[in-house]
Amino acid sequence: MTATTRSATVQMRVTPAVKYASELVFHRIGMSMTEAMELFLRRVIVDQRIPFEVVALDQDVLARIADEASAQKTARKSQHRKAVQGKGGG
Repeated sequence: MTATTRSATVQMRVTPAVKYASELVFHRIGMSMTEAMELFLRRVIVDQRIPFEVVALDQDVLARIADEASAQKTARKSQHRKAVQGKGGG
């Protein structure tokens, strides 16, 4: 008899900047978004709480985070374009 692994789908909405910045972090530590979310949810179950302190950020801090993520994304796109052009692709 074969063991069947079932999965459930969780959908969420985040700003593109938050998604992109978090994917960069997860990539650096060798995780996918799915693995990171599963880890987070399992930690919630074990701890019976959110596994970090929740604090309010003011609008200036949120804007800075979004600006930094946007700048990183623009820089990566520029690097990719240059790499493609260098290979004769553009």
